[in-house]
Amino acid sequence: MKRFFSKIGRFFWSWGFLKFVLGLIALIVFLYIEEDWRGAHAWAVTKAKWEAKGETFDYAKFIPPPVPDEQNLAALPLLELKQEPSRSGSFPEPYLGMPNLEKAMWQDEPTIVFPIGGPEKIREMLAKDYGIAFKGQKPSPSALAQFDALYPFTTDLRAAAATRPYFRLNFDYAVSPPTARPFGTLTKALALAKVLTLHAELALDDKKPDLALGDIKATYIILSGVKRDPSLVGGLVAIGTAAISNAALDAGLTQHAWNDAQLAELEQLLKPINFLADFQFAMRSEVVQSAANTDFFEHASRSDIAKLFGSASPAQAIFSVPWPGGWWDQNKTQMAEHLFQSLEIVDPQARLIFPKAVHDLQNQIEQARTGWRAFAPGSILANASAGPITRAAQKYAIAQGCVDERRIGCALERYRLAHGVYPGKLEELVPKCIDELPHDIMNGEAYHYRLNPDGTFLLYSVGWNQIDDGGTVVFNKDNPRLVNYEQGDWVWPTPKAAASK
Repeated sequence: MKRFFSKIGRFFWSWGFLKFVLGLIALIVFLYIEEDWRGAHAWAVTKAKWEAKGETFDYAKFIPPPVPDEQNLAALPLLELKQEPSRSGSFPEPYLGMPNLEKAMWQDEPTIVFPIGGPEKIREMLAKDYGIAFKGQKPSPSALAQFDALYPFTTDLRAAAATRPYFRLNFDYAVSPPTARPFGTLTKALALAKVLTLHAELALDDKKPDLALGDIKATYIILSGVKRDPSLVGGLVAIGTAAISNAALDAGLTQHAWNDAQLAELEQLLKPINFLADFQFAMRSEVVQSAANTDFFEHASRSDIAKLFGSASPAQAIFSVPWPGGWWDQNKTQMAEHLFQSLEIVDPQARLIFPKAVHDLQNQIEQARTGWRAFAPGSILANASAGPITRAAQKYAIAQGCVDERRIGCALERYRLAHGVYPGKLEELVPKCIDELPHDIMNGEAYHYRLNPDGTFLLYSVGWNQIDDGGTVVFNKDNPRLVNYEQGDWVWPTPKAAASK
């Protein structure tokens, strides 16, 4: 045994073992040098290619400019951002929240839910919540009055919206890394949209369309600001805000509650919205954000990462590894390539989206995520973050289709007010009811329109499959209440038209 250990000792102290160790060290050093050069070269080539096409990697250029408080709806005390103690043991650092808004919306106790389902469901909610909030007090017979008692801030919000046309949250956009921004606070826009939309539906039911229009206008001011947040999150929140507000706009159309002037104002409110341009802005923002985030993680300490993700997060172990700098550059390169390529799947000026280009990019991304290099250090971060790109493209397309169809819907209602019936063709709306008809973003052709025998109408886009299915809506097999936007047409009928089919 002594002889055995003696031989092992002599081996570890031998010139041969030393050469092995030196060779291994040299190999590792060579690997780092080679990967650093390869990654830096790839990143430099990628930056030069896209900068030559007019793109920028300067994050500061995407930060929304400051807005004077007297013009900024987000500058109201209701929406003030404040540091609050963390509610999670994993994150000891305080977080930026909106305590005034949370208190005004009863976000602690009692918990108020926001159903979008018409006046009857809203009344049921109000009866329950009013009893919780004002125990022992007899509620007003008016649901609108009950709502105003629960949420008095909506009155001030509508009044402020009349003189404050902008919405810019007072974020520290220069914080490093950009992912450290409190994106959860951004989603408060959805809660505001729900409250305003519920109030608008009750106002319409109470024959007060002017009040409802004020709610919708305030919501769209919030939407216009949120979508300029330099992130995909901001864009998706804006889409959600529009979808929520559509419930009130549609309710007014269904009830024939809007007069001609209000319909003209609603159409002009929708007209400037171009979600395809917003998609490109979001993708460009993601390029510069992902690059800035990656640069931060490359040099961050374990304590820096713990502040972001919590001390128990696996991210601390992953991002604390001393990877070669080239691997970080390779991930930045792949992320930038995918995100910049996504710009070409829409044409904001022509207002078109190209589903085939979306599917081609999706296949390219899937190949990168499932191929042999899927878990390579130089691409693992890029593959993990590439998934939402193509799904987001469809969401933006659906949102733009909804905007266009509602613009046409407002024009159709203006025609009905003037003539007592809906037109036989959409062309009859121009120019008295609408300056110009929007075209279907899926194929550049006119939206399909059909006047039904009972006097109602059916309006639809050919949808993602770009095939005219005659106004057929396809629902998901797993959840029949949800529309399958991959198939069938994107339909916006009146309720009677839907029931008559």
